Amino acid sequence: MEGSPLPVTRWSQVVLAGGDDAAGRSALEWLFRMYGEPLRMHVRRAGWRDDEEVLQDFWVTLLERRAMGTADAARGRFRSWLLTCLDHFLADRAAAAAAGKRGGGRATAGLPAEDLFADPDATDPAQSFDRAWASRLLTRARERLGGEIDDLRFRTLSPFLLANGDAIAYRTAGAALGLGEGAVKVAVHRLRLAFRQAVRAEIADTLADPSTSAIDAELADLCAALTR
Repeated sequence: MEGSPLPVTRWSQVVLAGGDDAAGRSALEWLFRMYGEPLRMHVRRAGWRDDEEVLQDFWVTLLERRAMGTADAARGRFRSWLLTCLDHFLADRAAAAAAGKRGGGRATAGLPAEDLFADPDATDPAQSFDRAWASRLLTRARERLGGEIDDLRFRTLSPFLLANGDAIAYRTAGAALGLGEGAVKVAVHRLRLAFRQAVRAEIADTLADPSTSAIDAELADLCAALTR
């Protein structure tokens, strides 16, 4: 057979999310865990009071229309496709609510309330969504790493993942683990390397073609989203 098979990632499984088999259910569960909260925050920033109901209706609409199968794998970034779908859904919902109000009917509770949930720091909703996605991805990476490392060691060393500690902090950690200060620093270094790999693994799950260059580009986007 010519060429190599496409890597099986969570992103590529998303197209199965409308199915009733185990792969479809697994893809759906991952989809909810990975993107549910960032999408809910986006809905709320857009001014929808009933954000939970709106988001639930959005998921149902995607499933009923089997929209997952239309995601363009060639573009590689599932989150961009998903956010576009949500924005179209919100626009259609707002238009329907406005039409109902003009026609004398009862407008839905989801009609956007101007500036009600405005985020003064969110001049670009897409940037806010990316920031929420980046935060969720780091949380997932920590969870992945925590499942691979001894619980006591991970709980003791994880505070040093993103920031260096002082001598007292390292000695305290060493006392808990039975290690000297130098050994703790080595362990922290190794943990950071493992965390970086966990982050890259989580990113790979969101790409149709998780090449090194694609993962590097997403990692750069993640860092940019968190520092904006």
